[in-house]
Amino acid sequence: MRVAVQPAPFDPGAELTAFTAGVRGAGAVVSFTGLVRDEGGSLSGMEIEHYPGMTEKAISGMVGEAVTRSSLCDALVIHRYGALLAGETIMMVATAA
Repeated sequence: MRVAVQPAPFDPGAELTAFTAGVRGAGAVVSFTGLVRDEGGSLSGMEIEHYPGMTEKAISGMVGEAVTRSSLCDALVIHRYGALLAGETIMMVATAA
């Protein structure tokens, strides 16, 4: 299980490839990638703030619960913060079961 909260952009394809390569015993890998949505052309960007330590702990708790409850082999969550432009990748979740 890996949780990353970061300001830097990431490559969802490369992250998914690395995640899948590290999974053992799974029959499926499912991923979701979120983008900063531009509501009708009115959003130029957004700023996301967080409390370091608290954010990671909260997300890790949710991911750990999902891994246990659904008997997942592994999980990955990446979430960005800081200044983000419309259309940029904001987060990614991947699970293996």
